[in-house]
Amino acid sequence: MSELQRDELQPDLTRRAIELTVRLIVIGLLVYWCFRIFRPFLMPLVWGVVLAVAFAPLYLRLEGLLRGRRKLAATLLVLVCLGALMIPAVALSDSVLDGARFISAKLEQGQEGELKIPPAPATVADWPLVGEKVYETWNQAAASLETVLKPFRSQLLAFGGWLVALAKQAALAVIMTAVSLVIAAVLLVRRESAIQAALAVGGRLGGEQGIASVRLAGRAIGTVAKGVVGVAAIQAGLAAVGLVAAGVPGAGLWALLVLVLAVAQLPPILVLGPAILYLVATQAGTTVIVLFTIWSLVVSFCDAALKPLLLGRGIELPVGVILIGAIGGLILHGLIGLFVGAVVFSIGYRLWGTWMAQAAPAPAAGPAQTG
Repeated sequence: MSELQRDELQPDLTRRAIELTVRLIVIGLLVYWCFRIFRPFLMPLVWGVVLAVAFAPLYLRLEGLLRGRRKLAATLLVLVCLGALMIPAVALSDSVLDGARFISAKLEQGQEGELKIPPAPATVADWPLVGEKVYETWNQAAASLETVLKPFRSQLLAFGGWLVALAKQAALAVIMTAVSLVIAAVLLVRRESAIQAALAVGGRLGGEQGIASVRLAGRAIGTVAKGVVGVAAIQAGLAAVGLVAAGVPGAGLWALLVLVLAVAQLPPILVLGPAILYLVATQAGTTVIVLFTIWSLVVSFCDAALKPLLLGRGIELPVGVILIGAIGGLILHGLIGLFVGAVVFSIGYRLWGTWMAQAAPAPAAGPAQTG
């Protein structure tokens, strides 16, 4: 090519490069704008997909009983789930909000002295190893709680504010779950189209491997949603029943903390233990204390029996993976992120493990060793 031809092509190449750059910028702005518009619906949609996969077996059974009436089956499923969600939420929300606001208000106003606790029973001093120290500290707090809490006022103030924020997030989580249940119902009614769309996206992105990844993600959603979120909800519900029956005030707040700890794979006894101490302090009665203690131990360790039933075999996940997903989701998206984060991060972990196992090259055979 002559120098004259190169000079003639140069403006044309420059013009094409400028046009391509402008088009990419416009497309990028359009994609970003669409994402900002869709962003408020992202979490409900993700949570709706999780719920749709988790409730798919129950929905299919209900659809069979109703002789294939999909919309009726979806409506009944949503109504039952909303009832199971809203009735306990409404019943316990007052105790959650009132307890959290009371503690936070007293700490913010510097009125720690108005937070009273009863004196320690004499039997506390007989506890092994820590009895005398607990008895002494307990009585000091009963005489002047303000004096005992004064060195920790800033930490307690932050904790009280966190409780109020957690209660508000719980209310938002209930609303978002209700919206997600409707989305899940729509996906279940149109499950063939939804499955085909998911498989098409997977195939477009990764071919056969992408389709396999979508199927693996579906299995992981079902097992983790039932084995992590489901077990945590059962433990929180059982804890709420025991707390209400034992007469512990603020049962909703205690149950909410049990739910948070259970999703994060921490034992609920960390929350129920102080509740037992409260019953001891208020001299609730030996029978109530013994029964509630036994109930608390059952709640704390029932996951050992529930998880194998709900998770099934071959889908075991490291506790650290679930813990990272739950805590990271909580920080990023609030209380609803506690559940979604655990599920999504667990799915990512499973997909990563499967991809690494398939991508690992077979070890090359070395030369034969001669003696």
